[in-house]
Amino acid sequence: MKKQLSSIDLHYIVKELQILKDSRIDKIYQPEKELIVFSLHKANSGKKLLSINIGKFISIAGEKEAYEEILGFGQFLRKHLDGYFLDGIGQIEPERILKFTFKTKEDKKHLYIEFIGKGNAILCNEHDVIMNALEQHDFRERSVRVKLKYTYPMMGLNLFELEEKTLTELLKNSKKDTLVTSLATELGLGGLYSEEACLLSGIDKNASPKNIDGKQMHLIISSIKKIISHEIDAKAVFENGNVIDFIPFDFEFYSDNAKKQFKTFGEAVSFFYSQFKEAKETEHEKRIKSLQRIIGQQKQAIEELRKEEHESRQKGELIYHNYQLIKEVIDEMNNASKKHSWKEIKEKLKEHKVIKEVNEKERKVVVEVG
Repeated sequence: MKKQLSSIDLHYIVKELQILKDSRIDKIYQPEKELIVFSLHKANSGKKLLSINIGKFISIAGEKEAYEEILGFGQFLRKHLDGYFLDGIGQIEPERILKFTFKTKEDKKHLYIEFIGKGNAILCNEHDVIMNALEQHDFRERSVRVKLKYTYPMMGLNLFELEEKTLTELLKNSKKDTLVTSLATELGLGGLYSEEACLLSGIDKNASPKNIDGKQMHLIISSIKKIISHEIDAKAVFENGNVIDFIPFDFEFYSDNAKKQFKTFGEAVSFFYSQFKEAKETEHEKRIKSLQRIIGQQKQAIEELRKEEHESRQKGELIYHNYQLIKEVIDEMNNASKKHSWKEIKEKLKEHKVIKEVNEKERKVVVEVG
């Protein structure tokens, strides 16, 4: 099951996002740390919502939810991008990074959305100097920090501009045991698309990459180009009644699986990830939970008071039934304290039958009665 978008997934999503170009930002929301939503308006097209789930997926959202708050990074974006126009949407090929360019007549800014690792969102000025980032990190090969130039990790090969000579060299020097693994990791094609490329090529995916000949190399190149340039015919894929994947068009790899058709690839992606969303509590449900918690605390307090009441009643009854004995002890202690120090009293009462403990500091005694 997919956990992150692949480079080719983003390639198809970017195609669909082009309809947002030249839209004006109305509002920016960040109701959760990993969710940034742009409310965009375009002449003759109306309002659309661009929903960015950091590190997971991006799509043109449906109905607007009631966003109650905007977190710090969202406030920063609103301050620096409010009223800007979306001038360009692109992918930093072959990386899993999208670049949004926003501009006014006087200014231009770039927002980079990374789907690498846990993901990130980085706002830069027109010279790609970082103004702020959702997460600031120091990596071995780069740093994402304010006032530094934005850089990103780069694959050695661009699968979108792949030539036969380049692929031949890659497979010849591959450190992987199978063709499918080499295509997935060393070329960056991803697991599913590597499986599909092998099926379309008619080549055993478990073949050694070093043993691929010239004819097979040509078939692989053709298959990859076919995958990249295919018309979008988006679907969600099911297995045993559960949605397990999303695809931009029909795959040989999923030829035996049930599928659900979608108008756009973004809708198929959103449908897939919606199964992992936790149900959000309504204000009414939150209020009920709060009241239930208060009631629980009050019940516990009542139980503790009842316990104290029971203990106090037992003590009172003991005192009542042993009143004469306790009075004699009190009188004895009052008389003794007039003639002796509490230290002396404590020493004299060590073997007393009723008085079991003397606290000379607090001038108290512990009496045992039956």
